[in-house]
Amino acid sequence: MASRVFAWKDALANGLSPGLYSYSDVPLGEYDAILDFKIWAKKLMAINCYFTQVVTGKKILLTVFCNEGGLYKVGGSAINFATCDIERVYKINVMANQKKRIVFASCGVGRVT
Repeated sequence: MASRVFAWKDALANGLSPGLYSYSDVPLGEYDAILDFKIWAKKLMAINCYFTQVVTGKKILLTVFCNEGGLYKVGGSAINFATCDIERVYKINVMANQKKRIVFASCGVGRVT
């Protein structure tokens, strides 16, 4: 499986459609989602991850920030989004913080579909 993180222009040149993914209407809770592709954030040390929820087909965008160790991980998860596979199912957990902002809380290996 591929693990490449695209630059924005390269993602578009490869026919990817990041505009189809929502960053504001992301379902809360834990669910399986396929990581479709990844794009480096433009102004932050972060990776934008484009997922499709397995059960509903909803396309969502979640951001993973670089931590102190230089890795792109969420919560206590072992998955480094700089090197993880795309087109794979992950079990993701999304919560809202006190300011009601979407937080990508954790991620693990999901069920094979």
